[in-house]
Amino acid sequence: MQEEIEIKVIIMNPDEVEAILRKKAKFIKEKKQKDEYFVLDHRDFFRENPTKKYLRIRYEPEENSIGYHYCHFNEEGSLLKTDEYETKIENPEIMHEILERIGIKRKVTVTKHRKYFHYEDFEIVIDNIKELGFFLEIEAKIINDSLEKTKEKCYKVLEKLGIKWKKAPNTGYPDMILNQK
Repeated sequence: MQEEIEIKVIIMNPDEVEAILRKKAKFIKEKKQKDEYFVLDHRDFFRENPTKKYLRIRYEPEENSIGYHYCHFNEEGSLLKTDEYETKIENPEIMHEILERIGIKRKVTVTKHRKYFHYEDFEIVIDNIKELGFFLEIEAKIINDSLEKTKEKCYKVLEKLGIKWKKAPNTGYPDMILNQK
């Protein structure tokens, strides 16, 4: 299991943000991802508000995976961290078929184009979500403090880099897409 502590914000000018990151951070890679999220016939994870559990197949050019994610929220409903249980799969189409045949149905698909950067102890990703627009995620790669202090450090990165942003909904991309429908 991997713990993930990150923030997600909306960016209005992705070209400007990318220019800042290319000057002040190290560009790592760029790739496309397709994430399919699944629910059980008798239990739709997306009916919880906020959604706490995700079952996902991720399609990527170099490595496909299946994962179960459990989100931890504070009393105010802000996401603190996510426990991620993931493993590689050779054939995501067959895994999709297996899930459907045992009654686990695809609920929503998220298609994104991602650009990864490294800055100090953080991974920064510019996400272009086909259905939603542009977001910036900042994930702490080293966690030495409390969850709250680590999140604060992520927000301070935005300030240090001079990135203009606005608050994103406190949900994942699949929730945002489903809420549009």
